[in-house]
Amino acid sequence: MILLDILIWAFLLGFVVKGFMKGLVREVCSLLGLVTGGWAAFKYYSYLAEAIRPFIHLPQHVALVLSFILIFLILGLLFYFFGHLLTAIFKIMLLGGINRIGGVVFGFLEGAFILCMILYFGTTKPVPEKIKGYLQKSKTAQSFIHSGKEIISGWDGAAKQRKAAVRHN
Repeated sequence: MILLDILIWAFLLGFVVKGFMKGLVREVCSLLGLVTGGWAAFKYYSYLAEAIRPFIHLPQHVALVLSFILIFLILGLLFYFFGHLLTAIFKIMLLGGINRIGGVVFGFLEGAFILCMILYFGTTKPVPEKIKGYLQKSKTAQSFIHSGKEIISGWDGAAKQRKAAVRHN
């Protein structure tokens, strides 16, 4: 086992511990907050910027950035508080242990997904050959790289199918 393998497993262990500490409900709510906040911020920041600009008297580009950040943070905080509320309910219902075990599984899967993406993109063009060499020597990294490649090709295939379906309609 090389140093990279140890670092990969330590990274995964960190996500497992984080999942155990936060529990499944808070982990899922946190992820939903990021995804929903990001989506809503990208979709609605220009509308909010136009609405708040008369009140704050800032240049357009500043209002746009501020609007994006506000939408992202507000939705993230709403999901954060919702996760805490649900976790408290789980504790009252004596389901805290199940919540933590679910958090371990979710944390592991979240860490594995992030590793798959990072290590796969570590094999692409702009990455120096020395780093690619380290990745090739690690059997653990190769497993994550292969999985990352499968995930990306699945997304790419789904995107191509959607484009083809849109052209047919």
